[in-house]
Amino acid sequence: MLTIGVDFHKRTSTFKIMNEAGQMIATRKLVNSRDTIRQYLSSFTGPKRLGMEATRSWGLFYDTTYDLLESFHLGHPKKMKAISESSIKNDSRDADLITRMLHSGFFPQAYVSPKDARELRSLLRYRHFLVNQRRSIRNQIQTLLDRNLWPTDRPQTFKNVFCRRGLEWLKSLPLSPKERFILDQALENFQHLEKQILAFEQFLVPQDFQLPGLKHLRSVPGFVKSKVNAWIILAEIVDISRFPNAKSLAHYSGLVPRQHSSGDKHHTGHLVKEANMHLRTALIESTLAAIRKDKGLRSYYQKVKTARHSGAAIIATARKLCYAVYHVLKEQRDYRPEPLVTPAAACHPLEQKNSEKNS
Repeated sequence: MLTIGVDFHKRTSTFKIMNEAGQMIATRKLVNSRDTIRQYLSSFTGPKRLGMEATRSWGLFYDTTYDLLESFHLGHPKKMKAISESSIKNDSRDADLITRMLHSGFFPQAYVSPKDARELRSLLRYRHFLVNQRRSIRNQIQTLLDRNLWPTDRPQTFKNVFCRRGLEWLKSLPLSPKERFILDQALENFQHLEKQILAFEQFLVPQDFQLPGLKHLRSVPGFVKSKVNAWIILAEIVDISRFPNAKSLAHYSGLVPRQHSSGDKHHTGHLVKEANMHLRTALIESTLAAIRKDKGLRSYYQKVKTARHSGAAIIATARKLCYAVYHVLKEQRDYRPEPLVTPAAACHPLEQKNSEKNS
């Protein structure tokens, strides 16, 4: 089988071809186009496997070439240190390293998601981008009000200044010309984003997304009435079988702390950075709704909050919710509320199982 390493860029790609004996038999730099790349790969007979580093447009390359290959391997950019930390870096050398890593079996692979999952993910991530922009505008308006008004100067008939009456009050608020100009621009952007998000959701709701596991996920607290967050969870996970256990999904979601152990020293730090931030956000937002509905999760949240603080309690409960999502999707079953247990049993699952058997 031929091993092909590709250093893929926006306009050009560098190819390295290695035979089964580990000898480089071809090197080529091509201008990127569908016909050029397919014609070049088709010129080599026999089974071929291809590896490339994950970039923002890897899906375009995959959709163009997957039917010509025996297997396609996507490299995890954070784990390909041989390329990112190389002292001599150029396209030919990077393609050479990718080829040798793939041939030797030390190629750090990332998950290759199907096209429909990538499109749904892009759709939901763009909505998240719009929501973040709207939140930023709201914060700017609140800051402007704080620097111009005392709390007692604000109307007491409504709490949210972004309701209908609040927006009318903002438009008639007497301010200096400079501050008035800022507020008018911010309100215009806010209302434009509101219309964009509304149009986006009107497009999303009637879509018939055939997502496996959606019915079971709807039984988990925090996702019963949620639409977008449930879609985000399934679109970002795609295939639950790629995670060997619940802890690996929590790590991928960025809900576990970094750890450094050496000898008898053990240090736990902040949450891991190499994580899927969209998945983390959806789980944390769903946790805030879940602790209001599920007694077990609420009890666990209160215990951690008493011992530490509310931020740590939300993360710990989100991690627990992530474990529940894993088992629901993995076992294809509805959510079963966890029984209220003593703190000791909560820390020792074996004791919890024994107590359940005895009862």
